Amino acid sequence: MQAVFRPLSASDLDAMVRVERDAHIEPWSREQLAESLHGRYFSGALWQQQQLLGFFIADAVIDESTLMNICIAPAWQGQGLGRRLLEHWLEECRQRRLAMAWLEVRVSNQAALRLYRTSGFAKTGRRKDYYRAGEGREDAIVMQKPL
Repeated sequence: MQAVFRPLSASDLDAMVRVERDAHIEPWSREQLAESLHGRYFSGALWQQQQLLGFFIADAVIDESTLMNICIAPAWQGQGLGRRLLEHWLEECRQRRLAMAWLEVRVSNQAALRLYRTSGFAKTGRRKDYYRAGEGREDAIVMQKPL
């Protein structure tokens, strides 16, 4: 069976928390995930039957969007699902007639940096000590893509 897209809803929160905790070094809290399901945020998720494979959360302000979170369940990583989610987010941005897409990524996340570069994102800056990393901090690379 092929994975299908659909927006996230409050009924998906338990599945989101599981995937988020399994996939990220510093996962979002349940409360942060719940807050991202309304307001200026929009989302998309890949499902196979009743299993959440991955999701994205983005915001939209005026004519720009920022990718706030993108997450693939570890068992499904390395199969191109991150690229599918990224492309889905960008298509949603275009449908909303947004002009610019932004994201931040850990400097150590080479796989994500490759994905973003090959998807047309360019580095525009660096945020020093932006992410928690174990006992220390890690820089974020800021990237953008005109839509």
